[in-house]
Amino acid sequence: MQQLNRLLQQKQFSFLKRLQKEFPKSQIFLVGGIIRDVILGRESKDYDFVVRNIPINKLQSFLKKQGWVDLVGKNFGVLKFIPKGFKMTEPIDITLPRTEHAFLTGGYRDFDVQSDPKLPIEQDLKRRDFTINALAFDIQNKKLIDLFNGLQDIKKKRIKTVGKPAERFKEDYSRMLRAVRFACQLNFKIDQQTWSAIKSQMKKINQKKDKNFIVPRETVAKEMAKAHLANPARAFELFDKSGATKELMPELLKMKGCPQPKIFHSEGDVWKHTLLCLKNLSSKKFQNRFGKEPL
Repeated sequence: MQQLNRLLQQKQFSFLKRLQKEFPKSQIFLVGGIIRDVILGRESKDYDFVVRNIPINKLQSFLKKQGWVDLVGKNFGVLKFIPKGFKMTEPIDITLPRTEHAFLTGGYRDFDVQSDPKLPIEQDLKRRDFTINALAFDIQNKKLIDLFNGLQDIKKKRIKTVGKPAERFKEDYSRMLRAVRFACQLNFKIDQQTWSAIKSQMKKINQKKDKNFIVPRETVAKEMAKAHLANPARAFELFDKSGATKELMPELLKMKGCPQPKIFHSEGDVWKHTLLCLKNLSSKKFQNRFGKEPL
């Protein structure tokens, strides 16, 4: 994992060596999507570390000496950190290993989350959504931990849940939208069992609890916007085929079968016309004229 070693040699991560020196029994892991992105050669600023064998108060005190730090929920054991002398658009996430007990409502925040500095890293990885995100790199031993064949799924360009798809989505229905977003951003396919579970459970995306949507509308907007920005036409099709369009934007379905004058639109109805427009947004011809940056 030479790519990961090179990444961690960057100056903004020099605090890790000082952390190891002050706490010799600590274990530090780089985790999650950053590992996937490094393997794929994608740019990423989403740095996440899990630290074992250090109580949260001692970890927070150490980091305060190294830069700006903010504790996000004591039970969560999540610290947001920016090293001194560095300007970062997103802070580094530094957490203790965590377990999650889902109440199986599908709610975005319906979890009982407990952090534990003694918890094995393997237990922390088991709670994650997709195999390609359930990877950890042991910094001291320079060893990649891959319990769920995430590397194989990266090589096969496949989005697959950790464990049974239906159970993963019952924990958090927003994961269904996230699967589509990853498929669009990474140009991966969605595993057949995962896709079947998405289609069967998408009708629950609008469920409410105490008159509030269990999946916040801002979360829905964020996932759908990111997917369409990454690959407009594919996002348009996947959200339709998964049932998300029917549940979240049913007014769009009126475009299907809506006729257009054939003399001007030989491609067919308004739906096909819209899909053609979205495909053009990702075309080289469009990018050469308007640039690659989103308008």
